[in-house]
Formats: sequence, C-alpha cells, structure tokens
Amino acid sequence: MQRSSVLILTLTLATIHCSDGLVIVSKGRTNASAHTQTHFKVAHHQSGLAHSRRNMLTATIDPVLVRPNAGKGAETINFGLHIMNFYGTDLKAHTIALDMVLSVRWNDTRVIELIPPGLDQLCMAWAQALKRVWMPGLVVTNRDIEKYEIISSSVTIYRTGEVRRIERAQARVMKKFDLASYPFDTQHLEVKLASSKYMLNELVLAADNMSCGVEEHIFGLYDVQSWHTEVFQTSDGELKKSRGALDITVKRSLGKYVDDHLVPTFIVLAISWAVFFFPFANPFITPRLALSILALLTFTNLMVKSVKELPGAAPFNWNDLLNQQIQTFMFMTIVFNIATEIMFHQFQKEALARRMNRESKVFVPCTSMLNIVLILGSANNGWMSLRVATWVTKATAAILVTCYGGCVYFHWYKERAAAHAAQKNEEGGDDGDDCGM
Repeated sequence: MQRSSVLILTLTLATIHCSDGLVIVSKGRTNASAHTQTHFKVAHHQSGLAHSRRNMLTATIDPVLVRPNAGKGAETINFGLHIMNFYGTDLKAHTIALDMVLSVRWNDTRVIELIPPGLDQLCMAWAQALKRVWMPGLVVTNRDIEKYEIISSSVTIYRTGEVRRIERAQARVMKKFDLASYPFDTQHLEVKLASSKYMLNELVLAADNMSCGVEEHIFGLYDVQSWHTEVFQTSDGELKKSRGALDITVKRSLGKYVDDHLVPTFIVLAISWAVFFFPFANPFITPRLALSILALLTFTNLMVKSVKELPGAAPFNWNDLLNQQIQTFMFMTIVFNIATEIMFHQFQKEALARRMNRESKVFVPCTSMLNIVLILGSANNGWMSLRVATWVTKATAAILVTCYGGCVYFHWYKERAAAHAAQKNEEGGDDGDDCGM
C-alpha cells in the first residue's frame, strides 16, 4: 500500500513538470533524497530558461545593431568629403573618376567601455570596428555599380563618446552631363551621400565644412569655378532619406578643343578659299575642283573626331552648329567655283566669270568669318542662346547667298540687255546703209 502511494506521487510530479521537458523514471523504492534531487533538477531547468530569456533580451539591444538614440530621436551624423585627385570624365559612360577621402563623425557613449584604462582613444581597423561599434552605414549613393574601392579605412573611438571613421577610396561616380553647351559647357560634379539602411526619422546628416575640400589644380581640362556642400531631404514614396552632397562647379577649358579642332578647321577652311586664286585656264579646272572637294572631305574627318567623345544621344550643341556652318561654307565654295567655271567655259561669259571669281575671294571668307565670330562669341560670351544663334547664322548665310545670287543675275541680265541692244543697233545700222544705197 505504501509502495502504491509513492508510485502515484512520483507520477503526479512527472505530470506537473512534463511541460518543462522533465521526464522522471523511478525504479525501486523512492525516498526523500529522490524527491530532493527531482526538485533540484526542476529548479535548474527553470533557471536555464530564465537565462536564455535574458540572453535573447540582451541580443535585442546589441549595441552593434541598435543605434545610440533608439527611441529618443534621430542620429546626427557629421560628414566631410575631400577630393584628392581627379581622373577625368567619360561623357559616353556618364561617369567621373575620383580619388576621395570620406570622414564621418557621430557620438555613441557605449564605446567608452571598449577603451582600455589609461587611454583616451582607441583606433581600430574597419573589419574590427564592424563587430564592436555601431555604424551609420553611410555610402556614396551615386557611385557606379561595384566602382567604389576602399584603399584604407580606420575607426577611432574617444573617451568622450565620439566615434570617427575615415576612409580613402577610388570611386567612379555617375553623372548625367549637360552637353547642350559643349564645348563651352559648365558642369556640376556631385558626390552624394546617404545611409544605406536608416531613414529620415532615424538618421540626419550634417556637413562638417572643416573636413570638406577640393584640390583645385587637379582637374586638368576643367577650371574650378566654385564648390560647396549641402544637405537635403528626399522623399520617393516610402523611401525618405537625409542626403548630403559635395557639388563642384567646373568650366571646360578650351585649350585642347582649340588645338585639336578649331586650328585644323580654320586651316582647312582657308585652304578651301584658295580655289578662287587659281587662274581661269583649262589645266587648272581639275585642281580647282579637287582642292575644294578634298578640303570638304578633310573637314568631315575633323568633324567626326570632334564628336567622338560625346554619347550618341547628345543634344544639338555649339560644336554641332559650328561644324554645320563651316561645312555649309565649304559647300558654298564648291558651288561658286563650279558656277564660275560654267560661266567661263560653257556660257562664254568671261567678264562675268572673272567678276564672280574676284568677288568670291572676298564674299566667301567674309561670310564665313562673320558666322564663326557670331557662333564663338555667343557660345563664350553669351551674346545669344544656342537656339537664337542657330537661326541667326543660318538665316544670315542664306540671305547673303541669295543677295549675291541676285547680284550675279542682275549683271547677267545687264550684259544680256547690253548685248541685245548692241545687236539691234547693229541691225539698225545695216538697214540704214541699205536705204542709202
């Protein structure tokens, strides 16, 4: 009877603690020590569960994962950007190659316990800091895909609670260039920053102007006009971010464009005018025509070379307008040359042909230079917009050529009228002589 009571008691205890995963198997006689051991195991298991719950709670407030001011407001992150070197622009790929230094500064008092006694600061490698210190996740947002390479990086923590991250990197930054004014264009080269994981209500950027800067002598084909940092907010649907940027305003230097395009173009254009200085003789018919056509073909190669750096979808620009007008004047030279040859050899209008040739020596160069001055002056000094300059130069060339054509027709008509009058007079004189007979 006593053994049955003990067995029932044991089964009851096992049933009570089965929810904690405790299975009690009793063999033989149960005594007070067995009951004591059972209670000890139950207490130990409950202690283990409580310890696990505490570990889970600690994991939820891991200082590497949770920002310092969580639940109290947004973090203020100070950033600085310094451009060390500039490797040029790729207009077709819409990219800028830069060597830059990024510095980020914020406060996190939890890092103080990481500093050994007796030290005011501790410097860690980037890989070490990622495992021990909270990071704001600040990145260059307009970088090209996989085109941001960190050369060196370190994180320094101070006993005041300040954390400073400094890294030097090679970056290729995306930029949609404004090419409507090429090659007299002014560009805004921007490096944009934002947190890769925190939204506007969790992190706010602030520019540290003492850590920002630009080495102005490194830009080669560009002249630095100004630079500044700015902080702004963007809201794209649910994506709300605080962003910072370093904006560098540069103007393209014309030295290379003048050497590679303008000077060769003016030389070829002047050579094309030389056809009007060849004599009107049969041996020079072919050289006159060949020189004007070869000049046009040579300039066509220069024109293709001048737009080689631009993307296929580049808008109409000052370079295109200049090339179109010079091509027009070279074609005008060919037309005037052929017209004088036809007038001389086919219509036997030697006086008019020579007159046209003499006038072309002045008319074509003056019309060409007038258009070139209007285009370059408007592009560089802002006399006219590109649209207005296009209409003015094309209309000017068309009007001048039309007026000159009218003058040629007037002289043609005048010579024909004079010849017709002379013929009538001659016929009238012949009739008078017959009457006198």
